[in-house]
Amino acid sequence: MIHHLFHLASSILSSHFLLVWLFFLVVVVSGGLLLSTVRDPIAFSSLRQLASGNAARVQPQFSAGDGVSLILFCLFAMFYMTVILYKEDFCYYDDDLLTDFSVQGKNFGPPIWNGDRFFPLSDQEFNLLRFVTRSPFGYHSLVVVQLVILIVLIFLVLKDLKVRYRCLVTAAAMLAPSFLIPFMGFVYPERNVLFGLAILLLCLQGYSKTQSRLYFVGCLAATHFILYYKETAVLYVVAFAVGLAILQTYRASGAGVRSWCAIAAENALSIGFLGVAAIYTVLFLVVMLPHRNFSYIAATQHPLSSVLAAYLQFDCLPFLLLGVFLLRLGRSLFSQMELDPLWDSLAVGAIAYFIGILALRINSGYYMAPVDFTAIFYLANMARLWLRKPARVRVFSIAGIVIAFMFQAAVYSSVRAIERKGTIAAKAGLAEFLENYLPRVQNDSVELFFPYSNGYHLMGLSSYLNYKGFRLDGQGDSGSKTGPKIIFKGRESFVDNKCIGYRDYSCIRAEGPSPGALVVVLPDDSVSINELQDITKDFPQLFYMDCPVCTAHPRLFNLLHAISAEYSLSPLPGHWLQLHVFQRPI
Repeated sequence: MIHHLFHLASSILSSHFLLVWLFFLVVVVSGGLLLSTVRDPIAFSSLRQLASGNAARVQPQFSAGDGVSLILFCLFAMFYMTVILYKEDFCYYDDDLLTDFSVQGKNFGPPIWNGDRFFPLSDQEFNLLRFVTRSPFGYHSLVVVQLVILIVLIFLVLKDLKVRYRCLVTAAAMLAPSFLIPFMGFVYPERNVLFGLAILLLCLQGYSKTQSRLYFVGCLAATHFILYYKETAVLYVVAFAVGLAILQTYRASGAGVRSWCAIAAENALSIGFLGVAAIYTVLFLVVMLPHRNFSYIAATQHPLSSVLAAYLQFDCLPFLLLGVFLLRLGRSLFSQMELDPLWDSLAVGAIAYFIGILALRINSGYYMAPVDFTAIFYLANMARLWLRKPARVRVFSIAGIVIAFMFQAAVYSSVRAIERKGTIAAKAGLAEFLENYLPRVQNDSVELFFPYSNGYHLMGLSSYLNYKGFRLDGQGDSGSKTGPKIIFKGRESFVDNKCIGYRDYSCIRAEGPSPGALVVVLPDDSVSINELQDITKDFPQLFYMDCPVCTAHPRLFNLLHAISAEYSLSPLPGHWLQLHVFQRPI
């Protein structure tokens, strides 16, 4: 009976999630208004004392150095946004979520993969964007607008710093690969998690200084958004709320013995966070418990040593955050130094998120985005405290760390941007080649044989070519599509002749190409130079594209492969970012 009820509840939640989510948003806002009536006279007192201390000093005037810094930052931001928009198209990984749904005028349902994933708000904004635009530029324009708003939010969070330091901290955050990757693509839920975190930080700061009911409710509403974009966000929220409650209670312990009601009043906001997390946890369990297969995680897990080694190469921020927090924790235990109720609690939340990702043994350049984002603010605040005594050694130490981090981040972000743009350019180049080649074909169909491509890559390419107006085998004949039909074949075993099970694109298994078939080696195929040379010996080449900077410096890019979307844990293939089209003679 209980099992049947779980299945029924799971089905209802999956079918009507947005209504359920909106209902609980009303519950969260109503609960926040009720909890905010409890006045907490000691909430984040150390922050208020620091703010009042800063206010007591003469506020620095906007200087020439600030003006120069702001101009340089604006130029950097404009370049950053230009890179985002440069030569974009819907042919990167997971863009089929757009070309098969939003761009086609169809809604993409909330991502609730029963027993596997539960991040139901992801990509839902594109269901609305399709009423405004359906072009790659238009879709990326939404991302750019979101980035501009996020930059403004970051500047507001950092309003206690001079403008030059706000520019520096914001630029450092933007250079981090985990920040760049979500803002270069569409399907990364971390982009909206970062946006929600910025709003949460702004509301937390506002509440710490004013105890306004608006900021209190804003904290809970922002959390209600964040949780449904990434499953591991619940670790962040719970750890932060528990850390905040512990530090708040400890700070108030000097007042003597207090009732449970008084302790609850001192931790009204923490209780609100835990309540919002509890709602998410219940909904998560309702969806997951009847199934519990977690095949997505199982398919992407790697040895912990490999995952740690990859993160150590391209993302030092979680480790810096952990080291600084442990140092502060040790000093608080063995000296008179007090932990900061807000920032140290946020560090606890970020560390919990970090440990959660490591425990799952999954690795990608953008997974640590919430951790890195928090670490930037946390380390900036701790550096400001440390530099209150501006000894030369301290200044040079902080400057050295900042320069080293920004250099490392810029290098790895550049490699990831080159990989993305190179992959898109090559696949768009293949579509352009086919547009010119197919009108010369006399037959009704053309075989494309992919000797080294997997089903996932072929599914994405099929979706892109379908979006570009090509006739594909298994997609029916639309009156608007003319020319020969394209048949995909490869050496992989395709279940039910589908490239991948959850998309209806045809892929047929074959040991080799038929006479006259085009043999295609995609830019992300795992192919060695020797294998490529063997193909070149047998078949004439019709088309070729490469990445000039990659072929000129292959050793450098191999050293930086940890940030690659496909080859983070293995060496780059010899033909990386090259597109080859051959033809088997008839």
